[in-house]
Amino acid sequence: MAAILVLLLAAALPAPAAERCTAPRDLTAASDSFPHAARAAAQKRRLGVLVVGSASTTGSGTSAPDNVYPARLQEALRTLLPGTEVEVTPRGGRGLTAPDLLKVLEQALPEVKPDLVIWQTGTVDAVRGLDPDLFAATLVAGFVKVTEARADLVLIDMQFSRFGRAAMNYGAYREAMQAVAAAAPNGMLFRRYDLMRYWAETGQVDVERAPRAAWPRETDRLHACLGKALAETVVEGMRLSR
Repeated sequence: MAAILVLLLAAALPAPAAERCTAPRDLTAASDSFPHAARAAAQKRRLGVLVVGSASTTGSGTSAPDNVYPARLQEALRTLLPGTEVEVTPRGGRGLTAPDLLKVLEQALPEVKPDLVIWQTGTVDAVRGLDPDLFAATLVAGFVKVTEARADLVLIDMQFSRFGRAAMNYGAYREAMQAVAAAAPNGMLFRRYDLMRYWAETGQVDVERAPRAAWPRETDRLHACLGKALAETVVEGMRLSR
């Protein structure tokens, strides 16, 4: 009887965040290698990661700073890369466009000296209707700066939102990110939009449809899942360099 009660209780409880992160492989597979990150981890036993982005990078909506996805990424990378010192440094803030973030990136590169740069952008540019060609040119300039700094780059596109999909045209900006990432060496696009849409449609993580009181908890789950998925993608890219 006790064993049956335990099983029933386990089935009734919500799944932990780590179990809410399943997705088709094509949404999380590394599409390029990360030789600078792999070399740093192998030779120096240290991996420095710079995360540049807007509100979601700095923890907007999470219940605590340690729940934001860069912190979750650091935690997951340390688990996946035992014996390697992993340090993730977030930079950015609310309402920053790609040109704004390029300035943040330029200032942070000589200070942080990262082996891997993760650049989350696109939402603010789409909301403000900024020129998609300027957006693409800014991403190219960022890739050049990161390459000159001898680091690899992961672009992260906007978050999935039913309201955002209905109210804004993300298409040109997502296409620009995909094209720039595909053309650049040692770089890729992490498809956050498609990944979040999949999680929402399969009922794994859906902040928009969670009760208002549960938004912070559901946002924490989302960031945990993003950190885990991103870490697995990064490590796969590092292994492709061997």
